Amino acid sequence: MTIPQQNWIDEPIHCKDKDTLQRGHLAEQAALLVASTHPWEASVVFGLTGPWGSGKTSMVELIIEELKERSPEWRVARFTPWATSDATSLMSEFFAALAAALPKDRGDSVRRVLGACATVATPWLNLVPVVGPALQESVRLLADAANQQKPWDEAFAEASALLRELNTPVLVVADDIDRLQSDELVALLKVVRLLGRFPGVHYLLAYDEQTLTENLQDASVGVADADRARLFMEKIVQYPLTVPPLLTHQMHWRLEEGLNALFEDLGRSWDENDDRISDVLQSFESQLNTPRSIYRLLAQLRHYLPLQKQKEVNDVDLILLTFLHLQFPDLYSALPRWKTVLTGAQQELDRFARRRGDIQPEWDELLGFVREGDSRQDARKVLETLFPVLNPHSMGNRSAPRVCAPDYFNRYFAHTIPQADIADTEILSALDQASAPESDGQLLVALLTENSYPGRIDLVLKKLRTLYAPESSGHGAPTVTVDLIRVVAGQLGTLEHTSRMLSSPRDQGRYLLTDLLERLPPTSPEKLEEALAACPDWVERAQILRLALSSKRAPASPQAFEALTAAATSLSEEISRTLLKHLSQRDKAELSSSPFTGFMFIRMFGKSSDLRERILTRINQGLFTAEDLAARFVTIQHLIGPREPVPQIGDFDQDLFAAYAPPRDMLYSRSMEAVEMSNASWANRRTYTRGRAQPPTTPPPTNGSTPSSGDI
Repeated sequence: MTIPQQNWIDEPIHCKDKDTLQRGHLAEQAALLVASTHPWEASVVFGLTGPWGSGKTSMVELIIEELKERSPEWRVARFTPWATSDATSLMSEFFAALAAALPKDRGDSVRRVLGACATVATPWLNLVPVVGPALQESVRLLADAANQQKPWDEAFAEASALLRELNTPVLVVADDIDRLQSDELVALLKVVRLLGRFPGVHYLLAYDEQTLTENLQDASVGVADADRARLFMEKIVQYPLTVPPLLTHQMHWRLEEGLNALFEDLGRSWDENDDRISDVLQSFESQLNTPRSIYRLLAQLRHYLPLQKQKEVNDVDLILLTFLHLQFPDLYSALPRWKTVLTGAQQELDRFARRRGDIQPEWDELLGFVREGDSRQDARKVLETLFPVLNPHSMGNRSAPRVCAPDYFNRYFAHTIPQADIADTEILSALDQASAPESDGQLLVALLTENSYPGRIDLVLKKLRTLYAPESSGHGAPTVTVDLIRVVAGQLGTLEHTSRMLSSPRDQGRYLLTDLLERLPPTSPEKLEEALAACPDWVERAQILRLALSSKRAPASPQAFEALTAAATSLSEEISRTLLKHLSQRDKAELSSSPFTGFMFIRMFGKSSDLRERILTRINQGLFTAEDLAARFVTIQHLIGPREPVPQIGDFDQDLFAAYAPPRDMLYSRSMEAVEMSNASWANRRTYTRGRAQPPTTPPPTNGSTPSSGDI
């Protein structure tokens, strides 16, 4: 049998030309055994055993084909006892199958006698024991059956004689007899053992030995355990035959060929660097031990893989999850309830809440959905491969779009991009458009502004950062351009910036721009400044450049670094003018502005001594006071709670203040005063600096150059 390419159907093969399991010679030998063992004085029972899905029915068909070719005088009666509803129907089905197999031109007389046998035997079927001394008594009971036109022994003898005259041996084939209920199985064995034991009529019974043994233990035939059940069957079956197990190399070949054909048909590429299938191959060998189990897996994959684009999920993860779905359905069904644990999200929450992060979850509870033994070990191995958190020593990749990544987990169980998710292809398309020269970045703007469900913009920013983060290879992401920086910078002000316990979308937007600047190709300072100017808020631009120039990772090229430092110098000059204006407004200055950030930025990247001289000149001119200046160095904190964050006076930064402060002033002699900490007005902040602000203890810094790329 070739590997199924399309729409696999669980049907047996019917000719040796399609035998790919090298079982043809076994079928030939079995057919020879049946033909050579045939006596006219008795009835012989052959048993063909093998697990479900091992190919028993295909083996039966091959035996029948060989028997007909080798001995064309043989007739085959196909008896399907599991298709009947009770013992009476089973008996009728048996005699009907036997009669139908006889030659049409000369078997009418035998068919009539078989009908008589059925009439006599059916009412007494429940009285017939299967084996033992009582068999002779059962024959007597049948012979003395009252009110019958023809006693059983007479009908049986006549049928036997007519069958012998036909000179037509018959093989009655009963497949899947392990499907029968216990009472139905016992009824079948009675037929084979006595009521249908016509000379020249032989039987080929196919069954899963383990299942049949368990069914016999549930029947009232005196079988207490598996060993007794096997001894019981020895009295029924004279020639036990076995379907060979699927060899390891056969399993490997079928799985590999099937996956290769599947990926080729779907136009998907296989990641040669992902060797996790090899890591769990032993579990596959243990569980995929029949042709049916392999073909079922391939058929399921053929159904589910096309539901997701290749880049939206990890195909190996999907294969392994489908394996779990088929082999351990209860475990698979439980996985969504364990999402936070399996993806490591629970550990992150525990660390954030300062609980012990080294406490491992009770994995045995999850694995309890699988029976103990080798199967549980197989399931655990696959789970550890899918979810590295199960193995604390694992160095497995946990990045997107793996199922162990929290933002991708749901895709594998919904078999689509869930409503609360965004397709990676949508992100990449938006980036491609925004990276084009003079692009308005409409697609990316829409992603960063349309919050159709809570957390959507957070997810967009997270996916963007994943593509461009320093630890990311950037594989699949468009090359950074100044146009992309311009589009993102232009949307920074639209992102929510309300203080959160965790970072806000505005914070993530800053980090994203920092990541983009670290990947900036060679560009001119003018183009970079123009791109960053799309964000009108100098505070945001200052924080972005500070993050980029303070990063331990230098930009992609010296030219890019020069553009960044030039942009920082230019911004420092702009901030200096803004700060002087802000100071001149004194207590009427805007409270939402952040002069502290400006002073810090100039000290790091600008000419702080020049700004200090200009400040001192204006203090001497009476445009503002040293106390007005000091108030700008009082930090503000936001208390986060169930309501809107409440601004609170934080602390006074003496060190930064000293870089711009006058050497002498009345402020330094004032005593400390109590203030209302929730009052963030400039007047209250001025009061807060009294008794805290001190004159510079060292000479103010001279103007210096911004750091070189080697210093960062």
